[in-house]
Amino acid sequence: MFNQIFSSTKKWLSELSEFQSRVWVVHVKESRFKDESFVICEDNFKEHLEWMKRRDYTKEMLESVEQMKPSQVRVFKLSKAEHQLMRVK
Repeated sequence: MFNQIFSSTKKWLSELSEFQSRVWVVHVKESRFKDESFVICEDNFKEHLEWMKRRDYTKEMLESVEQMKPSQVRVFKLSKAEHQLMRVK
Protein backbone atom coordinates (compact mmCIF):
# COMPACT_ATOMS: atom_id res chain seq x y z
CA MET A 1 0.00 0.00 0.00
CA PHE A 2 2.75 2.44 0.96
CA ASN A 3 4.66 1.63 -2.22
CA GLN A 4 1.60 2.35 -4.32
CA ILE A 5 1.04 5.72 -2.61
CA PHE A 6 4.73 6.54 -2.95
CA SER A 7 4.71 5.62 -6.65
CA SER A 8 1.60 7.71 -7.29
CA THR A 9 3.07 10.69 -5.47
CA LYS A 10 6.35 10.35 -7.30
CA LYS A 11 4.56 10.24 -10.68
CA TRP A 12 2.45 13.29 -9.76
CA LEU A 13 5.53 15.27 -8.72
CA SER A 14 7.33 14.28 -11.89
CA GLU A 15 4.40 15.46 -14.02
CA LEU A 16 4.22 18.70 -12.03
CA SER A 17 7.90 19.45 -12.56
CA GLU A 18 7.52 18.54 -16.25
CA PHE A 19 4.74 21.11 -16.61
CA GLN A 20 6.66 23.83 -14.83
CA SER A 21 9.77 23.42 -16.90
CA ARG A 22 8.25 23.27 -20.39
CA VAL A 23 9.59 25.80 -22.88
CA TRP A 24 8.50 26.57 -26.44
CA VAL A 25 9.81 28.81 -29.17
CA VAL A 26 6.84 30.21 -31.06
CA HIS A 27 7.17 31.94 -34.41
CA VAL A 28 4.08 33.88 -35.50
CA LYS A 29 3.98 34.88 -39.14
CA GLU A 30 1.18 37.19 -40.26
CA SER A 31 2.59 38.19 -43.64
CA ARG A 32 5.79 38.20 -45.60
CA PHE A 33 6.78 41.41 -43.81
CA LYS A 34 5.34 40.87 -40.35
CA ASP A 35 6.51 38.08 -38.09
CA GLU A 36 7.52 37.68 -34.45
CA SER A 37 9.15 35.04 -32.31
CA PHE A 38 8.60 34.34 -28.63
CA VAL A 39 10.18 32.12 -26.02
CA ILE A 40 7.40 30.77 -23.83
CA CYS A 41 8.34 29.33 -20.45
CA GLU A 42 5.48 27.90 -18.41
CA ASP A 43 7.19 28.93 -15.18
CA ASN A 44 6.00 32.46 -15.98
CA PHE A 45 2.30 31.52 -16.06
CA LYS A 46 -0.31 30.42 -13.53
CA GLU A 47 -1.69 27.53 -15.59
CA HIS A 48 -0.38 25.23 -18.27
CA LEU A 49 -0.71 26.38 -21.88
CA GLU A 50 -1.93 29.78 -20.69
CA TRP A 51 -0.09 31.66 -23.47
CA MET A 52 -1.80 29.51 -26.10
CA LYS A 53 -5.20 29.82 -24.42
CA ARG A 54 -4.89 33.62 -24.43
CA ARG A 55 -4.43 33.45 -28.19
CA ASP A 56 -7.56 31.35 -28.68
CA TYR A 57 -5.99 28.04 -29.62
CA THR A 58 -8.74 25.47 -30.13
CA LYS A 59 -9.18 22.49 -27.84
CA GLU A 60 -7.61 20.25 -30.50
CA MET A 61 -4.61 22.56 -30.83
CA LEU A 62 -4.12 22.63 -27.06
CA GLU A 63 -4.28 18.84 -26.89
CA SER A 64 -1.69 18.59 -29.65
CA VAL A 65 0.62 21.06 -27.89
CA GLU A 66 0.13 19.21 -24.61
CA GLN A 67 1.40 15.99 -26.20
CA MET A 68 4.51 17.56 -27.73
CA LYS A 69 7.89 16.13 -26.80
CA PRO A 70 11.12 18.17 -26.82
CA SER A 71 12.33 19.00 -30.35
CA GLN A 72 8.90 18.43 -31.90
CA VAL A 73 7.34 21.09 -34.10
CA ARG A 74 3.68 21.88 -34.71
CA VAL A 75 2.20 24.42 -37.14
CA PHE A 76 -1.25 25.96 -36.65
CA LYS A 77 -3.31 28.49 -38.61
CA LEU A 78 -5.01 31.12 -36.46
CA SER A 79 -7.00 33.84 -38.21
CA LYS A 80 -4.53 35.35 -40.67
CA ALA A 81 -1.44 34.11 -38.82
CA GLU A 82 0.61 30.95 -38.90
CA HIS A 83 1.98 29.78 -35.53
CA GLN A 84 5.02 27.50 -35.60
CA LEU A 85 5.74 25.97 -32.20
CA MET A 86 8.85 24.06 -31.25
CA ARG A 87 9.08 22.49 -27.85
CA VAL A 88 12.55 23.15 -26.49
CA LYS A 89 12.33 21.69 -23.02
